[in-house]
This record gives sequence, C-alpha cells and structure tokens, in this order.
Amino acid sequence: MGYLDTSVVVIFGGSSGIGKECALLFAKHGGQIILIARRQAELEEVVNEIRHQNGKAEAFIADVTNPDVLHNVAGAIKDKYGKLDVLIYSAGAFHLSPAETLDIQIARKVMDVNYWSALHVTQVFLPLLRTGSQKSLVFISSLSVPCTPAFFTAYAAPKHALHGFTLALRQELAPDGIHVAEVYPGPVYTPLIEEHIHQAMYRVPPGIPVINPETVAKGVFKTIMKRRKELVIPKRLSVIARLSSAFPCLIGSYYRLSIRGWTKGLQVADRKVNGADSETVPPAEPEFLEP
Repeated sequence: MGYLDTSVVVIFGGSSGIGKECALLFAKHGGQIILIARRQAELEEVVNEIRHQNGKAEAFIADVTNPDVLHNVAGAIKDKYGKLDVLIYSAGAFHLSPAETLDIQIARKVMDVNYWSALHVTQVFLPLLRTGSQKSLVFISSLSVPCTPAFFTAYAAPKHALHGFTLALRQELAPDGIHVAEVYPGPVYTPLIEEHIHQAMYRVPPGIPVINPETVAKGVFKTIMKRRKELVIPKRLSVIARLSSAFPCLIGSYYRLSIRGWTKGLQVADRKVNGADSETVPPAEPEFLEP
C-alpha cells in the first residue's frame, strides 16, 4: 500500500513545472490526484501519464482568479469524493522589472495569482479540507522571500504577502489539526522562469544551484509526511535564508561581491529608467505557471 492510498490530493497549477511533478510523485504513492489549471491539453497529458502508470487522476479546467469557478470545482470534488486531504497551491505568475518602471497593471496580475488567488482558494477549499484525514495545506513560495534581490518587486512582494498570510493561517488552524506549510525553492528550471534565468535581471550568484522541479516535489512530499511548517530547497540554503531574513542587507552585498558586473548592471538599469540611455526597457506581460 502507498502512503496516500486513501487520500484526495488537489494541486493547483498541476499541468507543468513543480505542480506537475508533485502530481506524478503523489500519484505513485497512491493518492487520488485532482489537477486544476487553465490549459486543457497540458492537463490531459499529465492525467494520461498518471493513468498510464496505474495512478488515479482527473482534471478541472479553471482560472484561480475566478472565485465563482473555484466554488464550482470545490462543489464537484465534494460531490464525488466527499473530502479533501491535501491541497497544494503551486499556481504562479512571474515578472521582473526595475521598481521605478514597473507596470502597475502587470504587478496587479501577478499579485492576483500569487497572493489573492491563494487566499481565495484557501477560503473556498478549507471546509472540504476539514473533512479529510491528512489535512495538509502547502503553499509553494520562493527563496526570494528571505533572499529578495533587485528587480523582483512584482514577484517577491506577493510572495512576502503569502508568507504573512501563511503565518497567521497556521496559528488559526492549529486547534483544528490542520497542517499549514510553506516551501521556499531556490531557482527552479521550469517554464515559469526558463526565459529569464541567467539574464540581466535574473543573475544567479555562485553557490546557488538551479534545481529541477522533481527535487521540489520530493521536498513537498516530505513536508507533508513529516508535517513540517517550512522547508527551504535545497536544504543547504536554509542557513543563508535565515541570515538574510535577519540581515536583509546581506543579499545586496552578496550579489555585489559575487556577481561580476552586478553593480554596473544596476547602474545601467537606472540610466534606462531615467532616460540617460538610448535603450529602453520594453513592457512585457507576466509569465504564468498555470494559474
């Protein structure tokens, strides 16, 4: 028997990246996987892959920014399964920009997916989660919460908001025996960031590995099985995360000292913002990881 043979596992953002790998892993342990995302073709691929491996899975097409749709999906899950044991919120949006030229509408979209939708999902699915046996709620956050670099305003600010929400929610739900966890992966090579990483606004300092989504999925599984409150992935970055939380100025110093040309890059960005450079910073839509 698997660890999750009787468990119903809902994964938001389960059609790609971290969410997909969580679905594949949790299915191998016997869980009934329910994927919720926007893209039908990708969802069907993951469901078929799980079923081909004798796993149990189904999918709902939904936009996490639409509360009415969330209520409909929760109702359908309740009618069919009667409970929810594990909920993983892995939907996300990503955008990089100097703060001074940040498009507020784009920032709002990122905030909607990375924070407000996580809150809405919690409100809608919490009554169903209370009926489960495992009662685990996990938010996929980011190492950019304890270690926030330049240009991450649009992405890190919602993740900081999510962190505050998680801290409060954990205390509120503790008397009910509901496990609330937050996972902080470092850079993960997924469709969300693959076009940005190692570019001018997303430099990776020496000593910070770019990990694969399978590694994160394994960490999420351990977090649920051991009912951990927080997990930094990879684990060896936990010390850096704690130090950076206590002394935020360390991140700026680390980037400046370890990345060749980082200070010059900041100066170039400043010149572009203030019109002192002929090159302009083009507007861009946020990248979405299957909200």
